[in-house]
This record gives sequence, structure tokens and C-alpha cells, in this order.
Amino acid sequence: MTVVQKIDYNYLKRKVMIPKKILNRKESLKLENTLITGPKRVGKTFLIFNFLKNFKGKYKYIDFKDYKEKDFNFKNCDLVIFENYDFSIPIPNKPTFITSNKNISIKGFKKIELRALDFEEFFAFDNTLSINASFDKFLRLGNFPRIINEEYFNNEYLKETFELLEYDKKILKMFLANIGEKFTLYQIFQILKRDFKISKDRFYSVVKELIEDRVIFEVEKFNSPKSPKKFFSYNFAFKNILTNRKNIQYTFENIIFLELKEKVYYKEGVTFYMPEKKEAILVSPFANNETITEKLSKIKDIKKLTIITISNEFEIKYKKFKVEVMPFIQWKFAE
Repeated sequence: MTVVQKIDYNYLKRKVMIPKKILNRKESLKLENTLITGPKRVGKTFLIFNFLKNFKGKYKYIDFKDYKEKDFNFKNCDLVIFENYDFSIPIPNKPTFITSNKNISIKGFKKIELRALDFEEFFAFDNTLSINASFDKFLRLGNFPRIINEEYFNNEYLKETFELLEYDKKILKMFLANIGEKFTLYQIFQILKRDFKISKDRFYSVVKELIEDRVIFEVEKFNSPKSPKKFFSYNFAFKNILTNRKNIQYTFENIIFLELKEKVYYKEGVTFYMPEKKEAILVSPFANNETITEKLSKIKDIKKLTIITISNEFEIKYKKFKVEVMPFIQWKFAE
């Protein structure tokens, strides 16, 4: 029976093995009906723990994936928490927090579409003294909240998470192992069809689900929706356990993409393009003056170009549009 009448952190720690210190996210909860959606391990449960740190009332916690008998009597509680809610029972007339790995909506509920840590959050969570050392760890480990406490078991944790993702693993692997590369869905389907039997309907259904649940993201070429798309992962570190092909360029592009909060496209000569502002980003981990100068003449119809490197910083004078070169750390905290 899963009944909690007061805040019992020992119980919660046994349930999901939370760290001793619960750290704040940019998102926060209030005592109101709230739906928290996001793929596995982005920190949905931790967000609830942050709220419970200062909650003085009684609550009941029910995980719908727990096989134990459940008590659905909510009379004496001030807050109900439904993890992995499956709609098998009505939502009680109490303030309720609901988590789901699916990108669903529920009428009358505030919705938080949670992502894994951005670098600002990761740095706040990390105990590394140097911001550059923290970024090196971020690049290496990925962006799950709990990974900071699992550093020496990182690959095992990523493998376990990959196995828990409830999607066709062969299709999922194709996307997560090839982040940043350009494909049409038809090309991907043809590649997969060589290795195993799969129908076109099944393939497109799985891809639709992956995109809707924000496990993968697609970036179109500007003004060319039929051109190959770039695909990115909600955690760029999955690539480390799925392929021996290392590509810092694509991993870095994935990191930058997840930091952007607006609709972006790609465009000839640049990595990301924001058409409303006519601004572009060129992701170039180890850029130098010579390699960049060669590329500028091929870039058209923009007002500003930001070149993001891992650590290099230099000045470029260019007449056709404004150009700024900055390391990731400077770009991230420029505002």
C-alpha cells in the first residue's frame, strides 16, 4: 500500500534514490493542479521534491508503475502526487501533481514541459570550482540531473535509461547515434529496412511519437521543408554509448540547440538561423580566424552572425553583417 500522510524523505529516497541535496531548477511548482511532462530522467520527480522541501501539509504519493496495491483514499491529504499517471482512475478534487513521459495535456492543469539541465543549471548543481572544468564535465557526461552524482557510472546510467525508453530501440538508436547529421525520414527508413523488417507506417508512427515526446528534435532547412533535416537528442551523451564514432562538432551543435529557446532552422553556411531577427549561429568548436574568414562569403541574408567555439576567442571585421566570436561560456552567460 503506497500511502504517505506526512513528508517522509526516507520513503522517497527508497522510491527513486534521490541525492542527499535536492537542488533548485529554473522551473518551480505551486500548490495547484500541475502536469509535468518530459522524457525519462529529465528531473520531473526531483522538481516535486523541491516543492516538498518546504511543504507543511499532508500528501499522498502514488506511482502508477508500482506493482504494489494502491490506496486511492484521498480524504486526509492536502496534495496528491501521481507519477506515471495512466488515467485508470479519476483525478481527485485536490491539488494534484501529475508526471508523464508522454507529451500529454490535461484540462484544468498548468503544464510544465520539462527538459534536462541546461548548462547554467548543471553548473549550479556541480561542485567543480572552475566553470571551464564544469563545462568539460557537461560535455562528457550529458545533461541528466542525477548524472552529477553518478559520474563514475555514467555509461551504465545512460545504458539503463536507454533501455527504459519505451520506443522501438532500433529506430531510437538510429537517431541518437547520428545527432546533428542531415537525413530525410525516407533515407532513414531505407537504411533501417536493410537491417530488419519494418513497415513504413510503423516507422513513421514511432518517429512521430519520438518528436511529440521531445526525445528527439528535428530542425528544418530554412524555406526548404522537403530538404534533409537535422536531428538532435534530448541528451547528447546517448551517442557515447551507441556508437564508437566520436564527433565533437555534432555533440556541440546538440548542446547549443538545447540552450536555444526559440524556433530555429539551419541554412547554408550556418548551423542555426532565426529568421525573425535575421540572426544566425555558426557552431565551430575549434574555430580560428583563417577557417572562419573563408566561410563568411558564403553566408547571405543575415544581419548578425554569432560564432560559438569551445574556448577560442578572436575578433573578425566584416562589412556585410555583424560578426561576434565567443566561447560557449561567454555566449551562455552574455545576458
